[in-house]
Amino acid sequence: MDREEKQKLEQIDKHLEDIDKEIHLLAEKLEKLDQLVDKKPSRLGLDDLIQELAGAAVVALPVSLSDEIWELATRLSLLHVLLIYGFVLLVAYLFVAYGNTKDWQKQTVFKFLPLRLLTSSFLSFGVSALLIILLGIYPNFIDTFEGYIKTVLLVSSFSIIGSLGLDMAK
Repeated sequence: MDREEKQKLEQIDKHLEDIDKEIHLLAEKLEKLDQLVDKKPSRLGLDDLIQELAGAAVVALPVSLSDEIWELATRLSLLHVLLIYGFVLLVAYLFVAYGNTKDWQKQTVFKFLPLRLLTSSFLSFGVSALLIILLGIYPNFIDTFEGYIKTVLLVSSFSIIGSLGLDMAK
């Protein structure tokens, strides 16, 4: 074998090594992609509930301290406050049921109500109700029980969005 043939074989070997490296890199990329595709949707867990609770509290605290909310609650009828709360729940429902950007597993109650919306709603309502009492807003600034309920519903309307938002952000 002469020198020229030897050089050609060495070049071919070098190209084969380069191709082999590229194949290994592509195999690693395919494996990572395969892991992403096979990833199961996340189920609602304790960490999600804690995030929902934290998101609800982060939004409920400043909103409940706003005297504009108290004034709005006293001026609006209970029907109007319920309509506002219902509208927010509808938007949140659409977001959770159809947005699903976090690849949440579709867990439902009664086969139609998203579990995340249910937990977020209850946590937001509870946090709002507790904060309004703990901060002394009820009975010091809002003196009727109906006013308290309306204020809780209005604060909770904002709190639901914070609750779901923080859960999405993780």
